[in-house]
Amino acid sequence: MNSKIEANLRHIARHEAKPNPKPQSSTSVTRGFEAVAYPKIVKELGSDNLVVRQKSLLAARELLASPVSYMGCIAAGITPAVIKLLEDADALVRERAAGTLEFIATKEVGARDIKQHGGVALLVGLLQDSVTAVRDAAYRALIEDARFEVTRGEIVQLGTALDLLMKLVLEESQERSLQGLRLLNACVKMRQNQPALEQLVVGSGAIPSAVGLTAADKSPAIQEQAASLLSMLTSHAEEAKKEAVEAGCVPNLLAILAAGPSAISVTLATAVATALMAATIVIEGKYAAVKYEGGMAIVVKWLDPARSEQLCVNMMEVISNCAEAPQARPLLAEAGGREKLTEIREAAVLESLLERSAAQALRQCKFKSLPHQPLPGRTVVDDGSEDGDAGN
Repeated sequence: MNSKIEANLRHIARHEAKPNPKPQSSTSVTRGFEAVAYPKIVKELGSDNLVVRQKSLLAARELLASPVSYMGCIAAGITPAVIKLLEDADALVRERAAGTLEFIATKEVGARDIKQHGGVALLVGLLQDSVTAVRDAAYRALIEDARFEVTRGEIVQLGTALDLLMKLVLEESQERSLQGLRLLNACVKMRQNQPALEQLVVGSGAIPSAVGLTAADKSPAIQEQAASLLSMLTSHAEEAKKEAVEAGCVPNLLAILAAGPSAISVTLATAVATALMAATIVIEGKYAAVKYEGGMAIVVKWLDPARSEQLCVNMMEVISNCAEAPQARPLLAEAGGREKLTEIREAAVLESLLERSAAQALRQCKFKSLPHQPLPGRTVVDDGSEDGDAGN
């Protein structure tokens, strides 16, 4: 054969087409092109192969992170596919399924889809899972989902979910207790919250538990969430306020504030002040604050609108409530309450909330129980009221 022909054949052999690349693994999860990606990921979520299910849950999150792909996934039925995996025998699949539902719950359409397919009840059930990582993922998903009224209502309608949450808050570690408290606070801050309050106050005995969580040995984050929950639980019924006072909420709350503005955050102080506002509405709460050593001075110390106007308004409301007890008025005067309130009122914008709150608190502090002559046989204390006078 001609040497040139042989050289040409060798050249062709060197550059001929090679065999196809090694086929992908049967457990590989690849993204489909354009609209094909949505039904493809739903199909892979239902795979019989454990590794495929685990990988597809991570791939689903990548799609859900895009607003356009998010709606495509919802339309393709990703929510029921993921919810089904909450009951998977594999713990990693359950954890990743709960984490993927957290992505779905970022929008209200996803929250409604989760409720429609029974995902809320299954997530609540996962709070008792034997695997810690699964429980954490379930908490995160429910907290994200509970931003929407539809989910909060569904949790309340389950009937036993709030009672379970309260028990878990008391039993779990502080980190997980904090997640439970955040979820409980979301559930009681809905528009029609009376059923939720009744379940917690009457059915679960949540008020003493919430008071206990404001104790000094708890972390500031726990105290803040517990105080916020306590303020909601005592927001309506007078009996709930009395129960909180009997459980010792006033000393606990004042002890937190006693650390001073430099030691605790504004958000914690605001939550504590809100709970005190509710507790001091009832007579028992007023006198609990009066009997606490230095209690009135502690409250006056927080009268600083420059730090937080809302916190200052809350504290002035506490002062207004406490000043209805005659014994509180001289204590407030001794602590410089009148001067501080006058200063705030004069510096505030006319007819603003701050100005009106300061005026109301100042009026209560200057109130005289007996502008008339005392009855025969009665003595008058320093603030002008008779001994034994329990109010205005």
